[in-house]
Amino acid sequence: MTWYAAGLGEGVFVHDLRLPIRMKSPAASLPGTRPRRRAPAFTALTCLILAFLAVPASAQSAYTVTEIGVLPGHTNGYAISINDAGQVAGYSEPTIPNMTQRGWIYKAGALSALGTLPKRGQHSTATFIHPTTGVIVGDGDTGDFRPQGMVRIGANLHNVFPNNGGNTHLLRVDTAGRIYGYFIGGKSTDWMGGVWTPNPKKAGTYTQEILGGPGMPLSFNADGQGVGYQNGGTLRQLAAFWDNAGTRPMQVLPSRPEFTSSSANAISDNGTTIVGTGHPAFSSLPLLWSRAGTTWTLRDLPVLTGDNQGSANGVNNAGVVIGTSTYGIPGTWQIEASTSVVWLQGVPREIQSLLDPVTGSGWLITGLVSVNNSGQIAANALKGGFSRAIILTPVP
Repeated sequence: MTWYAAGLGEGVFVHDLRLPIRMKSPAASLPGTRPRRRAPAFTALTCLILAFLAVPASAQSAYTVTEIGVLPGHTNGYAISINDAGQVAGYSEPTIPNMTQRGWIYKAGALSALGTLPKRGQHSTATFIHPTTGVIVGDGDTGDFRPQGMVRIGANLHNVFPNNGGNTHLLRVDTAGRIYGYFIGGKSTDWMGGVWTPNPKKAGTYTQEILGGPGMPLSFNADGQGVGYQNGGTLRQLAAFWDNAGTRPMQVLPSRPEFTSSSANAISDNGTTIVGTGHPAFSSLPLLWSRAGTTWTLRDLPVLTGDNQGSANGVNNAGVVIGTSTYGIPGTWQIEASTSVVWLQGVPREIQSLLDPVTGSGWLITGLVSVNNSGQIAANALKGGFSRAIILTPVP
């Protein structure tokens, strides 16, 4: 199941903190589009030498592919996040989903089901597993299909925030067991960020703290810093940041006058880098904010040669960024299919071209969803007509 967030722009959906980008199906170039630049004809040896000289040694990467299976009775699988132990959270579903997807965790080469909330739960999604405590957070319903925040501690599943009549999505859990996410409910008509702290007197129960706003966080890092966007009423939707101190007020990030909206999609665990998307008229641009002290500085990320649009939705402590690049006819909403890219030292590379020829044979990357601090990427891909979650591991 996919929950769409209003105002994020075409192609973006909120399913977890790493904000996966919905990929368009492959299509021929649109009429009137500018063709991609092509290199002049050289011999194969000349091309190889030029390519080697043109690309920094650190950017000459390849990625091996590890396939993650699906739960019994299911045909398609999707990744949501990858932690620093290489463990992946996600979900799988049957050919006809019918809101019966089931969350899973992949670790040590094995796939295990998250389960559903007790009594009447019908669906679930795993969004993150803590690499050392093993606590898992995700979403699941209690019989009415409305997502509620769920946590698995050992073999026990708990409804973190019984939000009757509302929706709750949990995105991350830290070492102390604090859980981070967003929700809507009660008398509010706006999404709000929340932090749920374990009750030391009763396991599986939590006290809630509402983040400053109005705004909706899309991602949190290991230290509980969050990013997302300002929303509410007549406010212009702009990228926002929540620090992890005090009352956790919302800070609107630098923007540009030409942006009709912007969103911050991910923050590095060391808290120094944020990536996201800016939206000038009829366009989307990949953005990066860097931090010095308490000041954030905004800059654009380049897209692939011949493209003019893109989005960034993941970043690690080394500055490796994942996202998309595409071309759109200026002044229109006619946009070509997106290409999944990884920025290595600030240079965009088409991830499909970096796959190991043996383990990557037959795979078509459809989206990059999360990158850990070892550079491993959780991705979604097609093979044999079915979607699978995969792990892309950089070759040293």
